[in-house]
Amino acid sequence: MEIYPSHKFWESDLEVPVNLLLDRFQDSNIRQSWLDSLSGKQLSIIFQHCFKNHLNGQLFQDGDYDDRSTQQKRKILASYSDSLFNYYLISYFDRTKLEATVSEVARFALTQELMRSYLIKNNTKYDKRSLLFLLFHINCELLKSVYHFDKVQKRGFVSFALQKSPRQINTSFKEFMSQEAVEQILKFENQLQGFFHHQDRIYMFVRRGSDMDLLLNSNKVVHGHKPEWMILDFSIDGTKVNLCAKNTNKAVEIANSIVSGYFNCECTFVNIQDKNFLLQVHKFLQACIEGSDPNICIFELNFKSDYFKNSNTYLTLSVKPYDPIAPELHILKPSIGNILQSIQSAKVMFQNKKVTFSFKSSGEIYYSEHPLNKKEREDLKKHMEQSYGLKILSRANC
Repeated sequence: MEIYPSHKFWESDLEVPVNLLLDRFQDSNIRQSWLDSLSGKQLSIIFQHCFKNHLNGQLFQDGDYDDRSTQQKRKILASYSDSLFNYYLISYFDRTKLEATVSEVARFALTQELMRSYLIKNNTKYDKRSLLFLLFHINCELLKSVYHFDKVQKRGFVSFALQKSPRQINTSFKEFMSQEAVEQILKFENQLQGFFHHQDRIYMFVRRGSDMDLLLNSNKVVHGHKPEWMILDFSIDGTKVNLCAKNTNKAVEIANSIVSGYFNCECTFVNIQDKNFLLQVHKFLQACIEGSDPNICIFELNFKSDYFKNSNTYLTLSVKPYDPIAPELHILKPSIGNILQSIQSAKVMFQNKKVTFSFKSSGEIYYSEHPLNKKEREDLKKHMEQSYGLKILSRANC
């Protein structure tokens, strides 16, 4: 069974269980069931690639590929299903990937016209699997970009900045961030998995062994370490970094070593905990409650009140998303007083996503980043900073 580009690419780089899937794929019923699950467009991509410019191309005249019905294509491909294992692997790879991730990577490799032809669901979403098939044909390394960027989309980050700004040097930080330079800095237990450049950010992915564990493989027990991923999201000049890691101290140590090597002097990243003034926080809450912020709509408040007999009593007020909450607060005001300074958390709608804010007495604001993709998180942070001068922090680091 042909595996392109290599067994290592799928098993190690994309963490796809090749041997397990190969055993399944050798079952003709499973192969046929998988072929039956493919849409017409997905079949067309495979069909053209398998026969065009190959020996099998002699089966058709030029231009006849698209003249075949979906069922005819499915039947013909079934005869060559042994050579389709790579597409079976991509189908497995596709299962947990966000549509936003796949389409974002595809925009850099495919034309707008081609992208539009794979819109589905009332032209609001893209056919992920078709895009992955196309990316694989262009360059299989693009699947690594999808794998890495998907991790960025799904995780929260802690922001750091250099304690002291060093003097800029002639070589750009992007040029410095090569595989050779970074692997010299990383120790044996840390594996560089690659880089991803996106919107003036340099994402670096590191995999390392963490906790000891075992797994059952057939009738054997395999001992080893659980994989732990670190994501270092550097600014284009290397002076700021967002970190996602189970062991943040280790990630900071790696980031310090990288920028120290770049600037040729000792550099230290420190956690950015910009203090918000409570007056700014209250101004933000007031604007959202009154409905004067068109981008953020509060639909639930959790708060305490000086009117309550027990200081540990909390009250939650909810309305339907996008319904005004101010009239309900006005009705309750004689019983609860002004609760603006006593709000503990709020649920809001932002870009049609439900986001929870948590407010600390010291001024910090934490938000639930998981409902949002990477772009939406950046949009929310930008809106909060530009409109209210507020820094918001990932709830994962609360």
